[in-house]
Amino acid sequence: MIRSVLTLFKTLFEIILLRKGPDDVPHSSVLFVIVTAIWILVGVVSVMIIDSYKSPSLVVDLILACVGLGTYALVVNALGQSARLLRCLTAILGCSIVFSIALSGGQLVLPLLLTEEETAWAVQLVWFWSIPVEGHIIARTIERQWLIGFLIALAVLFAQLQLLTVLKPMLGPVT
Repeated sequence: MIRSVLTLFKTLFEIILLRKGPDDVPHSSVLFVIVTAIWILVGVVSVMIIDSYKSPSLVVDLILACVGLGTYALVVNALGQSARLLRCLTAILGCSIVFSIALSGGQLVLPLLLTEEETAWAVQLVWFWSIPVEGHIIARTIERQWLIGFLIALAVLFAQLQLLTVLKPMLGPVT
């Protein structure tokens, strides 16, 4: 069991480094449910640990993630790759777990080593890297060039940012 979990996290890390793709993630609805549950758990723990996070942030993150995953699902289905959708969504959520752990850990540890500005830059770089990773996952899923996947990921990000501008006033201050 532990060996399988470690293998999955190694695969996710390889996807983050753009060495592997979602086709290397097992096609399993049970795995998708487990990864989704861990993603939610990591989000809740992040909200509880990081003081800069406000309580509506988790709700906003869930809404934005659903919109992003839904948009990716529409694109994958529209391009005739629906058989690959489960692996794609599992890979995106799994990599998001790794990024969330890195971001939360960075926000806790880096202030001890770096200035506030340097810490902010390091956290931003990790966050920015998630965009090409999602593009990589989408490109491999729809069997297109990386640039196409990256442009799709950027379009999803801009849609999420637009939605955030609508949600922010309704939910109060969100970081």
